[in-house]
Amino acid sequence: MLQENKKLISIWYTLSFCIIAIGVIAGAVYYTYKFKSSAEIKNYMDGYTNSLRNGMDLLPIIKSSLKSYIIIFLGIVISMFFKHGYLLSFFLICRAGFINSFTISSMIDVYGGTGLLLALSSITQILVITPLLALYTAVAYFFSTKRREFGKRERIIYIIFFVAIFTIFCGCAALEGIITTTFMKWLAFKVT
Repeated sequence: MLQENKKLISIWYTLSFCIIAIGVIAGAVYYTYKFKSSAEIKNYMDGYTNSLRNGMDLLPIIKSSLKSYIIIFLGIVISMFFKHGYLLSFFLICRAGFINSFTISSMIDVYGGTGLLLALSSITQILVITPLLALYTAVAYFFSTKRREFGKRERIIYIIFFVAIFTIFCGCAALEGIITTTFMKWLAFKVT
């Protein structure tokens, strides 16, 4: 039974990761065909880097990052209680991949190599949040399909997992806000 559960979670983890990858590819393709070398994007990015140079406040960035993670997290929690809730989970993680890819594509398009460095300021998200989202989505789907079979022990383990993931999401949101702001502020003076 344990081996079967591990296999099921592994399959859903791989599928979740593929859904994120689809979002990433879609974001890059959409940007390339719709906004590449767009004056609108250049003006937006220039406004953003100017606000960084002028001392953008750290707290709103952390709040914004935290809000987006909480929406994804709660969406996945809600999706666990519906038969086809995994579709909402897949939409949320695909959307996260799309937004990140679109943002990175715009930075690289507008600022070239320096834009690639700007994009690296979201390394926390790439290395921690993306695999964590895939894992959380897989475990949430597993829980939604097997929760009737779970005893008290399994439910407690899942609650502990839930709290740990939420804590990591909040920590990453704060870290992303700090790293992104600090790193991007430093690079904002280097872009033209």
